[in-house]
Amino acid sequence: MKKKFDFYSLILATIVTIVLLVVHILWGEVDLGINNLNTLVILPISLIFYLLVSYDLFIEAFKKIKHKQFFDEVTLSLIATIAAFAIGEYVEALAVVVFFQIGERFEKYAVDKSRNSIKSILNLRPDKVTLYNNEIEQVVEPFDVNIGDQFIVKSGERVPIDGIVLKGKSTLDTSSMTGESIPRTIKEGEEIISGVVNLGSPLIIKATKEFYNSTVSKMLDLVENASSQKANPEKFITKFAKIYTPIVIALAFIVAILPPLIIDYSNPNVWANYVRTAASFLVISCPCALVLSVPMSYFVSLGEASKLKVLIKGSTYLDKFTKLKNIVLDKTGTITKGNFKVNKISPENGCTKEDLLELAQYGEYFSNHPIAIAILSDNKEKLDKSLLTNYQEIEGQGIKVDFKDKGLLVGNAKLLRKYNIEFNPVDTPFTLIYVSYDHKYLGNIEIKDQIKETSVKAIDNYHKNGIKNVIMLTGDNEKIAEAVSKEAHVDKYYANLLPLDKTNKLEEIIDSSAKNITAFIGDGVNDAPSLTKADIGISMGGIGSDITIDSSDVVIMDDDLDKVNKVVKIAKNNKLTVIQNIVFALLIKLVVMILSLLPNLPIAPYIMWFAIFADVGVTVICVLNSLRLSLHFKTR
Repeated sequence: MKKKFDFYSLILATIVTIVLLVVHILWGEVDLGINNLNTLVILPISLIFYLLVSYDLFIEAFKKIKHKQFFDEVTLSLIATIAAFAIGEYVEALAVVVFFQIGERFEKYAVDKSRNSIKSILNLRPDKVTLYNNEIEQVVEPFDVNIGDQFIVKSGERVPIDGIVLKGKSTLDTSSMTGESIPRTIKEGEEIISGVVNLGSPLIIKATKEFYNSTVSKMLDLVENASSQKANPEKFITKFAKIYTPIVIALAFIVAILPPLIIDYSNPNVWANYVRTAASFLVISCPCALVLSVPMSYFVSLGEASKLKVLIKGSTYLDKFTKLKNIVLDKTGTITKGNFKVNKISPENGCTKEDLLELAQYGEYFSNHPIAIAILSDNKEKLDKSLLTNYQEIEGQGIKVDFKDKGLLVGNAKLLRKYNIEFNPVDTPFTLIYVSYDHKYLGNIEIKDQIKETSVKAIDNYHKNGIKNVIMLTGDNEKIAEAVSKEAHVDKYYANLLPLDKTNKLEEIIDSSAKNITAFIGDGVNDAPSLTKADIGISMGGIGSDITIDSSDVVIMDDDLDKVNKVVKIAKNNKLTVIQNIVFALLIKLVVMILSLLPNLPIAPYIMWFAIFADVGVTVICVLNSLRLSLHFKTR
């Protein structure tokens, strides 16, 4: 009710201000006997609507004074309006508070609009959890769920807490968490992260984390607290406003008092001119445009990054992207997919590709090694394990097993040499699995960690965006590292590195390029030390890992390396907008301030209107410029 009253009061006050301005210009000095129209009509009407529109500003100012916050834009504006009333500028006094309130409402609208950019992230917060302990449904608050509790997620519901699926098989919409539009399947025994939506049959899940520690909570915490890490321009504006405001008030009092005392202290017109100048000076100097528009630029930009499924811990890290010159990448899980696939099947001695692959699958049937998983793919259920006997795993070499009562060897070259199998070794940087059956060599299968489809394009774009060096660090051998670096267009690589070696190598790179910003991109688990050491630690995928969010400055929720290029563009556009706002606001204010200090100019009687533009007008323009960032990203 109060909001509606204030809104309609402001509209009416705006109309009255325009009418009074016209009346004041045309008939303000008309003699009505004892008083002129300005005193008899305009003053009381202006005062009534002034109090109607500004009462909440006086309440706000009083509360701030109680907390020893004496100097801000509200205080400046109110002092200026009281001074305007004192010298008979009634319409100008009303106009200041009316346009100030219009500016405040516009600012609120702008903030609310920019907040919508992260609304999809904030909507991930669950309101309730349906517990399913002892197969009894009980709706509770998320914070009431303990580790080990069972809960049910029905079709269309969002998973509220991280856990393991105990019962059920379904498909998940993971787009809100990873940006991946294709639904993925989930079955019993698999881990499930909070924030994804169940599209199929109900799932019974056992909680493996408490709500405050779950994936979606950590994401929400990142988004909601992104403003806590302020960039240098934001810190400067905050400090600037605290120092600048009291200085301006002091200067305004000096302008109002000192010149009249020197020029002609007995002349009321001189006093009126300089009090008007001081009042205008106060309105002009309000730092609203900078205090609001600069943080808003960062807020909009961080929100746009979150739409891309990139969570940035604060605006200070966003600024660092504008100076990014070196990108250091982990290989497995970052450039490559981190899961092995059959890359090439090379049968020999009359064997077909199909038979060679099937023999290899039987040989790897009982193994859980990543290479075995790659060879088996989804065919394990189609194989008849009763055909296998005498299974033996030979460490560091491979598998020896009897298939249909004949010897089957599946492993590396050492395994075949051990059993005197004649074959021609193949030279390749990737993993080779040799297959022999019934003492006869039948061929080999090449296993390769696949490079992500987006990696080459992303790294090419790094170079286009001014990144000087793209460097890969890996624990793999020299041959694999060389092959991957060539395929992915990496500038330089370092191979055979342990996790600690990676951190030491990263420190060397940072030290050798001290003036430039270096980012490290890794999977966020084994690379935690490197993520912490880098100027910008960027974790790829691995959103379910606690250490990912704790160690990195930026979390990319899908595996798209090209998101870094998009964040660089966002950061550069943000920086340009911030500079535009600062230069424009200070320039306009400086010009109008100089004009206000020259009371003999023809525009002197109207300087308060110039002051209103320098305050409210400039603020609105700067805010619109900040919001333009959002429109820019939508139309890219």
